[in-house]
Amino acid sequence: MPKVIIVGAGWFGLIAAQTYLAIHPTHTLLILESSSNLGGTWSRTRVYRGMVTHNAIGALEISSHPLKNGTPTAEKYIRGEDVAEYLHTLAKKYDLYERIRYNSSVTAITRNPLTREWLLKVVKADGSVEEESCEKLIMATGMTSTPFTPTDIPVTNPTMKLIHCGDLGEHQNYLEGPTVNHVTIYGGSKSAFDAAYMCAAAGKKVDWVARTTGQGVAAMFTAKSLGTTSALLGPKRFFNALNPCIYNRTTLVSRFLHGTAFGRSLIWFYWKTLTNITWKKHGLHTSSNGRKLIPDLGELGPFWSGSTPTGVISQPDFWSYIHPADAPVTVHRAEIASISGNTVRLSNGTTFTPDAHIWGTGWIRNSSPLGIEDPSLALDAGVPVPLPLVPKPTTEHWEHLETVANELVLSTFPLLSNPPPYRVIPRTHTPYRLYRLIAPPAMAARGDNNLAFVGMLHTSATGMMAELQALWAVAYLDGKVDLRERGANGVETQQEMETEVAETSMWARRRYLNLGEKSGNLTFEFMPYFDTLLRDLGLEPRRKRGWFKEWFGSYSPRDYAGITQELVAGHYVSDED
Repeated sequence: MPKVIIVGAGWFGLIAAQTYLAIHPTHTLLILESSSNLGGTWSRTRVYRGMVTHNAIGALEISSHPLKNGTPTAEKYIRGEDVAEYLHTLAKKYDLYERIRYNSSVTAITRNPLTREWLLKVVKADGSVEEESCEKLIMATGMTSTPFTPTDIPVTNPTMKLIHCGDLGEHQNYLEGPTVNHVTIYGGSKSAFDAAYMCAAAGKKVDWVARTTGQGVAAMFTAKSLGTTSALLGPKRFFNALNPCIYNRTTLVSRFLHGTAFGRSLIWFYWKTLTNITWKKHGLHTSSNGRKLIPDLGELGPFWSGSTPTGVISQPDFWSYIHPADAPVTVHRAEIASISGNTVRLSNGTTFTPDAHIWGTGWIRNSSPLGIEDPSLALDAGVPVPLPLVPKPTTEHWEHLETVANELVLSTFPLLSNPPPYRVIPRTHTPYRLYRLIAPPAMAARGDNNLAFVGMLHTSATGMMAELQALWAVAYLDGKVDLRERGANGVETQQEMETEVAETSMWARRRYLNLGEKSGNLTFEFMPYFDTLLRDLGLEPRRKRGWFKEWFGSYSPRDYAGITQELVAGHYVSDED
């Protein structure tokens, strides 16, 4: 029996394994991966030729293993193929290959009531079932594991191939091949932008359909903003401060910017200016297609862009396939009413007969194998549970906490009181309820620190997020973050932890609207979260020299070089492992 099992061999699972073994090199560790390759979103099978990430060079790596030999774009963005290869070099360097078991889908997780070991039901590629057990469990399944396709669209005997955006790499040769001339795409998120570009650049006719009743079209940033690579704005403390964040709400800077009318006017001016610049550089008002891609986000525009997955237009010629009168892409704002045979019918009566159809409709985020056979275990673990299965006292308890938390969020961040009009998606499941977005509060409060989650959130800082969440998670599993003995200002009870969980959840819902309802989200506010994790571990969060670089320099994983060694020196130096 391995001491630790990690479910998922994507970014967060691999970094969690690397971090755990750096601290416990003699422990047994197993990684269970449902697919045939490592990397998750960035696996060799999912990354397609020509794919460009939304991250600047230096961002998608960890501090102890820089990405080398990559070929960034002219605007200094990382190519998807380089990320996929990077993860393989990381797995080889840290001896992770032999610890990964591929084609192993974890379909249910329970717990032995006597030994408290975790019991995992694993389905292999041939359909056979086996059971694995472990003492400690790290869930790293992420936000892009289970594709979502609409359930309200009748699909009858389709004769064209139906492809989800997550499978573009697998089907690229087909989509770009001679048998495909016409493609339809459904969705308005960044994955739909990427799919439209891939097909148009291959010379295909594209009818791109974005719903009028959904979350709208993503607010995509330009490759460069305010004179710098757009992706380098996010890791600046100053940029983070211009966004309301629950993790630094008591600081003087946050109180000034978000708690005073003058501070809020500065934020309004910044975001409105950035919105005007972005829309103008994209030329959204210059063509019929462009006007249909204007996000319904009001005058603050990209401030609310995390309400639907956002990104960067990192292909310099993207708009050449959109704006011209004879552009290969035609944008439609409508709903797909049905798919039958080789016909796609829209709600306005328009029909198409494409050779292939692409779903750019996102991912299911409210499913977890934890407690699927035992809702009480799921509630204890802080994972989503269908609302009808939640006991009334539990529902009332969390409703009270969230009501109080909502009042706190709105009084602290008045800007969040006036979101742009949007269609609220009714809640069907409880949200993820994890302290620090990692630990189940009920289990943590009683000292049962044998379960941790990493990567269960949206972020634009994958490299740093994976490294610092892994560090906190391993320390938590080892009992080095004793949440019951934190001092006068620390977390001492389950109630206090659940209060913070409710505040984080309500802040995400107010800040990121429907996307924040589905999962944790730190698209623009990750630096205060990183600081919080490091302070929990007794480590220094300010990593740059001088106040100017600290506030206006862009953070990258390399700023956290040596962080694991600092944790070991502070918490493990006298341990016998």
